[in-house]
Amino acid sequence: MKKMIALLLCLALPLSLASFAAAESAVPELADTYYAYGYDVGTMFMNYYIHFYGEIPGLGRVFHAGMCMDQITFDGTYEVIAEERAYSVAMDRAASEAGTLTEGTAPFTVVFYDFDGNELDRCAMDAEHIYNDMKNITGVGGENCALNLDTDPENSKFAAQYAGESAVELLSLVSPDDDTATLALKVNGKYEDLVVLFVEGTFSMNEDQTVIILTPSDDSDPGATVTKNEDDTYTYVSTDGDEVTLVEVKGLEVSYALKGQIPVPGMDGVNADFICNLYNDGSVQLYADFMGNKMDVDKGTYEIDMTTYSFVIHFETAGDLTTEGYAADMVLNYKADDVQPFGAIEQTLKFVTE
Repeated sequence: MKKMIALLLCLALPLSLASFAAAESAVPELADTYYAYGYDVGTMFMNYYIHFYGEIPGLGRVFHAGMCMDQITFDGTYEVIAEERAYSVAMDRAASEAGTLTEGTAPFTVVFYDFDGNELDRCAMDAEHIYNDMKNITGVGGENCALNLDTDPENSKFAAQYAGESAVELLSLVSPDDDTATLALKVNGKYEDLVVLFVEGTFSMNEDQTVIILTPSDDSDPGATVTKNEDDTYTYVSTDGDEVTLVEVKGLEVSYALKGQIPVPGMDGVNADFICNLYNDGSVQLYADFMGNKMDVDKGTYEIDMTTYSFVIHFETAGDLTTEGYAADMVLNYKADDVQPFGAIEQTLKFVTE
């Protein structure tokens, strides 16, 4: 009997390992796929989609989620795990309008992260659907809905939206001797090279992002290798033999900031950070930041009234506004009649003293 049990265990172990391996290998490969949901609204087509990219060494697997015709966007990295997950979604527009939700369990889970590795949200999926009942990656009109795998992206009704996707820049370089000689790397693995000629293509990097290989889309265009040096400059060497030194384009420095909160459209009880940055070049940017997703609200210029120690801000939309109070008690009462997708805004932002 003991021999029989031992024999059965020996047979069961390889079968268990094989089953585990089969389950792991069955995880869907999402690279270069689109999952989408949409419906007609009068003369326009409202759409919601997630575009999954492949692996970018040093960055990971990248996604772009475009909600409400890309008015609300999310970018970051993702992973698919062989973990069952329950869902509750409307499978089509008619079900969504009727409030009819389908409940079930899918064999896989997609986990979404920002570029710093913080988890944004997760949801269930199978080979044909992303069951988007997420709270953080969603948009007005697209809550709790199933996104369908788009099997023909180039010819689908979502094609125009896909083509208009704006990828976030991962790295921006420029020649210190010629500000028209630039190189921009996008988080979708594509680049725009104007260092010598205008060239577009895809790039790859090593894990620490110190060596970048540029591969042009057109074989007749030159590629290049870009190497980061110890002094933080970059050496660009094209396959034609051109060698150029590049430096990273740094963003503006925030001299002063005011911060409040603003309700996220279509998400009851959820607020985004409402931030007004005053930069060292005299410019102003007002935006809502929801889990790393920035939505521009207003912009302009500012000056300091030294008699009252207040900031006079000249907004393009809200007009001229002046801060009230002093130092830690300083506030900005922002008011605008109509800023999409927020509508009318009336919010107070407090001076950031940190």
